[in-house]
Amino acid sequence: MAAHFRPTLVRAAVLAALATPVIGHTQAAAPPAPAASAGELQSITVTATRREDSLQDVPAALTAITAADLQRSQIADVKSLSARAPSLLITDTPVGKNNMIVGMRGITPTSISSNNDPTVGIYVNGVYYARTAGANSALVDMQQVEVIRGPQGTLFGRNTIGGALNMTTQRPTDRLEGKVHLGLGNYGERNAGAVLNVPLMGDKLAVRLVADHAQHDGFGRTTTLDQPLGDDKRDYLRFSLRAKPVESLDVDLYLDRFKSSANSQVWVLSYFDPAIATSATLRSLAPYVRDGGFESAAGFNPRNTADVDNQVLTLAWHAPQYTLKSITARRAIDVISGYDLDATPVFVNQIQRYGVKGHQLSQELQAYGGAFDDKLEWIAGVYGFKEELQDSSNVTSPSGTNTLARLNQFDVDQKSTSVFAQGTWNFTPQWRATAGARWVRDTRGIDYNAPRYIVETGLPLAGAAGCPLVAAGLDQGGCRYAPPDLSFKYMPWTLGVDFKPDGKNLVYGKVTSGFRSGGFQPAGATNVPGYVPFDKEKVISFELGTKWLAMQNRLRLNAAAYVAKYTDIQQIAPHIPAGSTVTVSSVFNAGEATVKGLEFDAQLRLPAAEISFGLGVMDPEFTSGPFKGQPFVTAAKTTASFGIDVPVALGIGKVNLHADYRWQSKVSFFVPVNTNTTPFSALTPGQIASNEQGAYGLINAMVTLDLADAPVRLSIWGRNLANQYYKARSNSFYLQGYNTITPGDPRTVGMTAEYRF
Repeated sequence: MAAHFRPTLVRAAVLAALATPVIGHTQAAAPPAPAASAGELQSITVTATRREDSLQDVPAALTAITAADLQRSQIADVKSLSARAPSLLITDTPVGKNNMIVGMRGITPTSISSNNDPTVGIYVNGVYYARTAGANSALVDMQQVEVIRGPQGTLFGRNTIGGALNMTTQRPTDRLEGKVHLGLGNYGERNAGAVLNVPLMGDKLAVRLVADHAQHDGFGRTTTLDQPLGDDKRDYLRFSLRAKPVESLDVDLYLDRFKSSANSQVWVLSYFDPAIATSATLRSLAPYVRDGGFESAAGFNPRNTADVDNQVLTLAWHAPQYTLKSITARRAIDVISGYDLDATPVFVNQIQRYGVKGHQLSQELQAYGGAFDDKLEWIAGVYGFKEELQDSSNVTSPSGTNTLARLNQFDVDQKSTSVFAQGTWNFTPQWRATAGARWVRDTRGIDYNAPRYIVETGLPLAGAAGCPLVAAGLDQGGCRYAPPDLSFKYMPWTLGVDFKPDGKNLVYGKVTSGFRSGGFQPAGATNVPGYVPFDKEKVISFELGTKWLAMQNRLRLNAAAYVAKYTDIQQIAPHIPAGSTVTVSSVFNAGEATVKGLEFDAQLRLPAAEISFGLGVMDPEFTSGPFKGQPFVTAAKTTASFGIDVPVALGIGKVNLHADYRWQSKVSFFVPVNTNTTPFSALTPGQIASNEQGAYGLINAMVTLDLADAPVRLSIWGRNLANQYYKARSNSFYLQGYNTITPGDPRTVGMTAEYRF
């Protein structure tokens, strides 16, 4: 492990040198949360306000998933969080499980390209992950995950118009402790991991080491190649250090590495229409249509890999009336995907290689505290971000020969700077008002370079055949086009008031705004209008909510109602860019929408069981623009979850019986019309059905035994116990007369043994 982390440690030393030092006076550490009395729900501390607060004191729609919840609900990666929080939907992408599409309250990105930003921010230990590529990492030895719904632009910053996922890993402690686990399951599942916490100087210095390995065989096969599909192999390492050189200073260093390797997903040709598939090549797909299942006829099965490296250094200086914090971070990703688009041995369409490689650097300085006898709670800060990426896709020609390749490649250089402040004034012990804003400037640069070449020889093709930029009249030499940089300025803000009628329970109302940055088009257009950039989009959300404890703190009920106004929406459809007479299909700002919704989060502790319940109901509607009357894509109008834990005392130890159920309504993966025509034209019922997933639910369960006479935990678990078959994603090729789907994971079962010391 030391050799593995040596380059990472060098980078961390550079980060430490760059981090801004802070000085101040001594402050006593914040008191720990009070322990729950017998039968009460445990108090939960969250950092949704970028500082520590009680869950019930934060005026926001927020689901907190503790370490115990993550283990019981078998949430092993980021994508699995959909099972636990209302109005959150995380799905597969067409380019493999190394990426994901994250949507919240119906606000979901239409593109995962490196020059388009997400709508939901992912934060780990206070650091923003700009790309979902490589972000579906293992949730190992986590302290907590917070799902914060609604725009979070004031405190969390850029590209959080749908919400934020705020994740925190376990910190080193002043106790020598650890655990190891081993697990086995069907489909050849094997997992093993260890955690070791070592105090080196009492409570002054401690380190924590985490290692985890998980793998399983393929859930399906390609009959053409007789090879497995849908397998996975993951390795995760983390080194954490916490130092307290003086009483008022906390130093936290996090280094982690995530690697994964897998064959292609299971793609199945689910729909074929011979009336549309007019060419002889397309008509030859007909024998390979499958009615569900995990058997594919794919003739191409590339290896998909991800290599992600993170370093974070956090300094926090506590003074009597304020805290100063510095968060310095670097993140590097190298993600490669590929798959057979048509899922047949016929050479029609393939992505032989889609790669995203680069790094991001960020620096945040925060100050927060109280003033005027703690009537004012305030936080302010500055943030700087820089990202450099290369995005490339190698797509073979659908001409029926394996000679011509399209290499759509671009390099992006993105920067963001911001200044923010937020304050809460306590008028009385019951009444508070909050106001905050963030000034943001984003700068984007891009360098398109897209040469086409002959696969066998690697020789470039001549003229426009070898460079689409030539046809567009944009080639600046060497098949490159670097347009002027873009600059976007915007100011998300928040205004709110909350009231504690009994001094404990909370009722709140707030208005928040958020923005998603504009950007450049993906590569590949053959005309100038196809490279016209798109502008930022905006959300204003009106929310009323309550945080309630009842039944002597045995019932926690949190609820929210909201109306979000969504404008300048970034969509993909035919349009005529400003100043042009040519119709192109690209990303542009298309119309407005309104999203209305209700959300409920509840936990109930009974003498013999603990029950959790979540419900999200929303009504998203396009109110203007070309998509008026069409459904939101990759959005479920209703999501519901139910979980129950039943502890049983036996002579040999304590048993916990856990079961949970997640249900979601119908999801459309693509708009159910032909968006290549103006106006949109109808698709066939078969085309629509193959791009939709009807309502379905998944059942999971776990039985855990903690032995009385040994620090051993034994677990038997099962996921998707009803073996529900469902679409995790679809690919739509309605102009060629076929669609493909990738199914979600089948029923998996297994057992795990854990030893703690």
